[in-house]
Amino acid sequence: MNMTKKQRHAYITSIISENPFLKDDELSKQCNVSISTIRNDRAELGIAEYRERVKTAAENEFYTVENKEELLDLKVYETGLSVLETDSSMLFKNTNIVKSQCIYALAENLALNVINAHAALVKVANVKYCEQVHLGDKLVAKSTVKREKDNTYIVHVAITVDMAIVFRGKFNLEIVKDV
Repeated sequence: MNMTKKQRHAYITSIISENPFLKDDELSKQCNVSISTIRNDRAELGIAEYRERVKTAAENEFYTVENKEELLDLKVYETGLSVLETDSSMLFKNTNIVKSQCIYALAENLALNVINAHAALVKVANVKYCEQVHLGDKLVAKSTVKREKDNTYIVHVAITVDMAIVFRGKFNLEIVKDV
């Protein structure tokens, strides 16, 4: 699809507001322009790069999810299990699709719980959204601590709906000491 710059800017603004987890290469394919054009467009529009959008989205949704999730099992420094039933506050506008930042927040919160951290820096997060999540779906999140070294942990989190994986994440977390 060929768009004018003005149309492309409107499209990018709209689609990123609905899904802040779209990467520049995905946007470039949708808009049929180069990745550098997308980066320039984002800069002109004041839209942050992917990592910053993920961080901001997770921070904005974290407390909402934290208050609604139910921690079912926890073996500190080993494994954790939590459940979250999705509701209308988690949806993209005018859809029944759950915002990806809500799913991310559930995963990150469980990763923090399993390493018993009140505060931690997510140094690296490698995440994959496998399927859409819809209103009323019950998310089951399972975490496993894979490695610990010098206050840094590698935690894997898988989230399922009806036994089907909808999200996978590998978090590299560094516990923040109280100052």
